[in-house]
Amino acid sequence: MDFYRFLKNKINYIDVILVFGLAIISTIIPFLSHFYNISPDGIYHLARFQSIADSLKNNELPNTLNFKYISQNSAAGVAINSLYPWLTGLIFIIPNLFFQNPMWGLAAGFLILNIITILTIKSLISYVSSNRLFIYTGIIIYQFNNYHFIDMYSRSAIGEAIAYAFLPLVVLGLLQVNDYRKSGFLTLGLSMGLLINTHIISFIFGIIMILFNISYRCVTKKIKLHDLIEICKAGIVGLLIGLYSIYNLLSIYLSNKIVEPFKAIKMVDMNTMLTTLLNNDIKSENSIGWNLGLPVTILLIFLLIIAYKNNNNSDWKKWIIGAGVSYLLIFNWWPIQKLVNTPLGIIQFYGRFLVVISLLISVGYVLFLNHSQINRKKLILLNIIIMVFSLSAVYQNHYDYWTYRRSLTSSNYYSTLENGYTFNDYLPTTKSKKNISVLKTNITSPRRKVQTNDSITFKFDINKKQIISLPVVMYVGKKYDVWVNNHKSQSLSSSLLKVKAKKGSNIVKVVSVENNNKLLLFLSIISFIACSMYLAFVNHQISFNDKIKTSK
Repeated sequence: MDFYRFLKNKINYIDVILVFGLAIISTIIPFLSHFYNISPDGIYHLARFQSIADSLKNNELPNTLNFKYISQNSAAGVAINSLYPWLTGLIFIIPNLFFQNPMWGLAAGFLILNIITILTIKSLISYVSSNRLFIYTGIIIYQFNNYHFIDMYSRSAIGEAIAYAFLPLVVLGLLQVNDYRKSGFLTLGLSMGLLINTHIISFIFGIIMILFNISYRCVTKKIKLHDLIEICKAGIVGLLIGLYSIYNLLSIYLSNKIVEPFKAIKMVDMNTMLTTLLNNDIKSENSIGWNLGLPVTILLIFLLIIAYKNNNNSDWKKWIIGAGVSYLLIFNWWPIQKLVNTPLGIIQFYGRFLVVISLLISVGYVLFLNHSQINRKKLILLNIIIMVFSLSAVYQNHYDYWTYRRSLTSSNYYSTLENGYTFNDYLPTTKSKKNISVLKTNITSPRRKVQTNDSITFKFDINKKQIISLPVVMYVGKKYDVWVNNHKSQSLSSSLLKVKAKKGSNIVKVVSVENNNKLLLFLSIISFIACSMYLAFVNHQISFNDKIKTSK
C-alpha cells in the first residue's frame, strides 16, 4: 500500500500516457507494411551499430576499428567507431541484442529515441511553464515538425537524430546556470557530454549556443563571474563523459591523414523550400528545400508579426526574433560559397540549423502562451494540425519515395548492411593527394574472406611470388597482428595491408589488437552514471524543498 501511494505521488499517469502515446504515434508509420524505407545514411549508421552489437553478443568490448558490415566503397579496418561517436547509439544497439528480428529491434530503438526526445523537450518546456497544455504544445512543435522527421526517417541520419534529443538539455542547462540553479552546470555538462558521444556537428551547435548565451549576457551586462565558473565546471563534466569519444577521435586524426567528410555550404533556397513546404515534402536529398512544415512555418511568421507590433519587452519576443533571424541566415542570399574550405564548410547543410530554430520556436511560443488569453480548443486544434501534416509527410515518404533507397526488411536486413554502398569517409589518404584514399592503388581481389569483429582473413591464388595489396586499411598508432600463411609478418605499408605472397595458394589474416580503449570507455560510462545520479539527487532535493516552502 505504501508503495502504491509512493507511485501515485511520484508518477503522473496522464503524462506517462501522453509521452508514450506521442512516441508510439511518431514511430509506427515508418514501419507500416513490415519494411523501412532506408537511405544510404541509414545503412551507414545501422552497419556501425550492428558491428558493436555483434561484439557485445560475443561478450567482447567494441573495437575502435570496423571489420564487419563495411560499405562496398570502403575497406575493412576503417576507423568509423573511432571517428564517429557511438556510445549514445546504445539506444539502438541494446534493443538489437534482445530482439531476434532486427526490424523489431530497429523499431524499438526509434521508439526509445522518440521517448527520450519528448522527455528532454518536456524538461525544458516545464522549466518555463507549468500549464500542461502549453507544455505539450511546445513538445509537439519540437517533436512533430517536418525537419525532425527528415532527420529520423527520410535521411535516417540516426546520429543527428539522437543529438536532436539532447539539444534541449543544453538550453535547459544554460537557463539553470543563468538562474543560479545548483544543478545547472550538471545539466549543461551532461548535455554536452552526450553530444560529444553522439555527433560532432551537433556538439558544435551546442558550443555555438553557449557562446551566444555568453555574448548576449555580456552585451546586456548580465554576465557575472558565477556564470563563467559554472560553464567551466560544465565543460569539465562534459569532457569526463566524452573522454572515450574524444580520445578515439584525436588518436586517429592527429596521427593520420584521412578522407574527411566532404565540405560544403548548401544553404536553403527560397523557391525550393516553398515548393517542398506546399507539397509537404520531406525528401532528404533535397537539402536546399528542408523545412519545418507548413503549420510551424506559419506559426513562426504569425509570432514574428505579433512581436513586431508588440511594444512590450517580453521574454518570448527574444526567442521568436532569434528564430526568425536564424531562419533568414540559412537562406542562400549570402555570398559565402567561397568560404567552403573554412570551418563553415564542416556544417555542409545549413538546413541543419532548423533544429535550433525549432527549439527557439517551441520555447518562445510557450512563453507567449504564458502571457496570453488563448482558446484551449483552438490550441488543441493547432497541435492536431501540426501532427497531421508531419505524419502525412512521413507516410508519403514511406511509400512513394525510393530514389537511392532500399526497402529494409527482416529477410534482407543483414545482407543490406553487408552489401550497401554508402561512404568512404575516414579511410587513410595517399601521401601525394589530399582526401584521395589509399584504395585508389592496385588492390588484389581475394576469392574468399572471413570477417570477425576484429579481424579479416583472405584466401587467394597467384601465379608468381610478389608483393600484393589487400583491401584492409591501417592507421598509425593502432596495433595489428598480420599473419601470412600461418607465419607472423608485418605490413609493408602503414596505411594499407601490403604483404609478400608466395606462388600458389595464400592465406593472409590481419587482427586488430587491443584497440578498444577499455579504460577510457569505463571512465566515460562511470562519469555519465555518476553525473546522472547526482543530478537526479539534486533535482529531488530542490523539488522537496519547493514543496516544503509551498506548504508553509
